[in-house]
Amino acid sequence: MDWPGNILLYVLLVVAVAIGFLLGRREQRPKKSQSAVIKDYYQGLNFLLGDRPELGVDKFIQAMEVSDESIDVHLALASVVRRRGEVDKAIRIHQNLLASPALKTANKQLIEFELARDYHAAGLLDRAEGLLGDIVARRDAQEKQAVDLLLDIYEQERDWQQAIVLSKRASGSDSDQKLRLSHFHCELGESYLANGEVKLANEHARGAVQVDASNPRGHWLIALVESSQKRHKQVLRSLRRVAELQPSLGEELLDLFSRSAEAMGREHEYLEFLEQALERSASAKLVGAVMDYRRKHGLTVDYGQVLALIGREPRQEHLPMLLDVMNRSIQNNGQDLEAEARELMARIAVDSEGHQCSNCGFTAAAHLWHCPTCKAWGSFSDRSA
Repeated sequence: MDWPGNILLYVLLVVAVAIGFLLGRREQRPKKSQSAVIKDYYQGLNFLLGDRPELGVDKFIQAMEVSDESIDVHLALASVVRRRGEVDKAIRIHQNLLASPALKTANKQLIEFELARDYHAAGLLDRAEGLLGDIVARRDAQEKQAVDLLLDIYEQERDWQQAIVLSKRASGSDSDQKLRLSHFHCELGESYLANGEVKLANEHARGAVQVDASNPRGHWLIALVESSQKRHKQVLRSLRRVAELQPSLGEELLDLFSRSAEAMGREHEYLEFLEQALERSASAKLVGAVMDYRRKHGLTVDYGQVLALIGREPRQEHLPMLLDVMNRSIQNNGQDLEAEARELMARIAVDSEGHQCSNCGFTAAAHLWHCPTCKAWGSFSDRSA
C-alpha cells in the first residue's frame, strides 16, 4: 500500500469535507448558482477519490469562495498540492487568493509568504527572494519565517554578503543564528583569502570569532590568515584554540601547526601538540605523526605505547601500523608485542574512517563545515573521536 499517497488523499478528503461545510453555510453567489458550485464540489470530490486527483484540485479551486472565513481551507489545499510536488497549482491557489479584495491585510501577508515558499519549491529563487525581501522590510508577523527562508536562498546562491547583512539584523541572542552568521563570515573570508585579499579575509575571520567565539572555524581561518602573513606565533595560538573547541579536528591541523612550529624553530611544541591531540583521539594520522617525528629526530619509538594508543579504539585505518609493529616485533623477537598486535587486528571489524554529522548522521571522507543533507553548520566530527 502506498501510505504516503493515501495519507495525502485523506488530507485532501478532510479539506473537501471542510469545503463542503463552508459551501453549505454560505449565501448564494451572484456570479455562479449554488447548484453549479455544489456540482463542482462533488465532481472535484469524485476526481480526488478516483484516479484523477489533479482534476479534483482544479474543481475545488473553482468551487471555493475566497473569504477570510475560508482562508484556512485554501491554504491547507495549497499546502497539500505543494507537498505532492504540484507547485504550479499551489502558486495558482495563492495568486488567486491575493487577487481577491475581500481578504484582510494580515491574511494577504500570510498568503504572500506561502507564495514565496511555492516559488522557492519551484526553483524560482529570484521571485521568492523579491517577495521575502518585501516581507522582511515590512516587519510583519511573517518576518522571522521569511528571514529563515531568505537565508536558505542566500546559502543556496552562495551570496554570503547578503546573508551576513540579513543575519546581523535577525540574529539577536539566538545561538543557532549566531553560529550560522559566523560560518557566513568564514565562507566569505575564505573566498577573499583564496583571491589574495588578506585584509578582507582577516576582517571576516575576526568577525566570525566576534559573533561566535565558540565556532572553531573562525579561529582556524584566523590561523590561515596569520600564516599567509608569516605570523607563526599567532598561528600556533589560534590552532591550539581550534583544538580546544573541537578536539576531533586535531589531525586536520597538523600540517599547518608543523610548518609554523618549524619556521619558529619550536618543533618540540609540535610534539607537545601531537601528544595532547593523542589524549583525545588515537587516530592513525596522529599516531603515525608521532612515530614519524620521533624517527626523524633520532628518538626511540615505544611500540608498546603505540599499541596501547591503538588499543583504545582499534580501527581499519590502524592496520598498516599494526602490520609494521608485527614485522618489527618478529625481527626483534618481540613475541609479546606481536601477539598484542595480532589481537588488535582481530578486533578490527569495521572501517570507522571519515567524518559524521552529529545532527543527521551523514558521513563524508573529509571534514565538512556545512552538512549537504540536513544543512546544519559546524556539526561534523571525526567518527573516531
